[in-house]
Amino acid sequence: MAAPDIVIVGGGLIGLLTAAELVDRGARVTILEKDDLGFEQSGRSVAAVNLPGGSSQGDPRSMLRVSADEWASFKERWDCDIQLNSEGWHIVIADEHDAEWVSVDRATWRETAGYADSETLDVAAARAKFPQLQGPFEALDVRPGGHVDAISVIAGLRAVAERRDIDVRCDTLATGFEFQGTLVTAVKTDHGHVPCGSVVVAAGLWSPNLCDLLNFHIPMQRVRAPAAETEPLPPNTIPGFLRASTFGARQNRDGSIRITGGYRYSAMLHDVSFHDLRDLRIWAPAIWKNRKDVSFRVDKHVLADEVGNSWRRWRTGRNGSTFAPRGYDPSSSPRDRQTQLSHLGNLIPAIRGARIRRAFAGVMDLIPDLQPVLGLIPGWENAYIAGGFSGHGYMYGPGACKAIAGLIADGDAVIDITPYRPERLSEKLSMRDQIF
Repeated sequence: MAAPDIVIVGGGLIGLLTAAELVDRGARVTILEKDDLGFEQSGRSVAAVNLPGGSSQGDPRSMLRVSADEWASFKERWDCDIQLNSEGWHIVIADEHDAEWVSVDRATWRETAGYADSETLDVAAARAKFPQLQGPFEALDVRPGGHVDAISVIAGLRAVAERRDIDVRCDTLATGFEFQGTLVTAVKTDHGHVPCGSVVVAAGLWSPNLCDLLNFHIPMQRVRAPAAETEPLPPNTIPGFLRASTFGARQNRDGSIRITGGYRYSAMLHDVSFHDLRDLRIWAPAIWKNRKDVSFRVDKHVLADEVGNSWRRWRTGRNGSTFAPRGYDPSSSPRDRQTQLSHLGNLIPAIRGARIRRAFAGVMDLIPDLQPVLGLIPGWENAYIAGGFSGHGYMYGPGACKAIAGLIADGDAVIDITPYRPERLSEKLSMRDQIF
């Protein structure tokens, strides 16, 4: 087999979709994935997306605008059913603190979303439109959007890879690179070296491990996002994607309800590690400000992996190797999910009494400014990064993948990726008032 033009490290949503975009532009692509496709956060996400709608005339080159257009046509373009729900984003405002949060969020939304219309319904109008909402609240902010099914998206892109002869190598751990000057000539794996014309690091949580070998530091925090799913309930129990201060919720096609964190209280879990010490100066103010929302945990397996990896790096240096855990499956807290379900039941009484059938967690790759890192890695001619989506991989994904593929294949990202340039990470990063 001829050497691939491009090697993509990471078989989640970003890696798979970037590969599909590149193949559409005539490239030969190999994907290296240490587990199975979509095993980590890509397959566990609530997968909320924004969609075309309203009268907004936002920048057609914005990443969120392009992503909205791509999700709307995804089924037709890639010939796969992603279980698209286009019933909208619905943000519940229950008190003055919620109203303050939504006011700030709405300003950000209007600047970035492309399709940025936002309609605030009073209680009477909201209940007339969504009679499910019988509990107490003050207003409902409605935006164009909905959700897709993460498992269906990954399955669909797996089929795309098969149809388009993308070389997918699961159970293959990328451990480093071979160099010639400022060119990466091969990716080292636990199954040998894979020559490349270009490489894209799309390894999610583990991207910093590989980028360290390229002298590019990513100040990333790994934050666990617990979730749960109920037993199936009648259709239309929840309209679109529903988010309140203490919970987020959507209904799957089989009728089950997925519960996740809210916009003011996300119930995220931070697994403390040595990795955090490198960027404590950057993160400490945000952690302190959001201290009521972030719980800290010590995962001995994560710590042991970090110690072992640091030892290997110290012994081997720049041309050495890095390792990431296989089968990383962090635990959730069913008790906390039951609390979120109870809050949802206060708003939608039809959900009261529903039982949780499974609890699970994914891990998000938070960047201080909550913006993706996308583009050519500084100092290299053919190494690219597509990561740091900070829990918004599905929101940004199609636009980001189209951009990185265009940049590699044609030298033109088409989309404006200036806000996401990797070089900004070496500058003073502005921290968002709202961490998530």
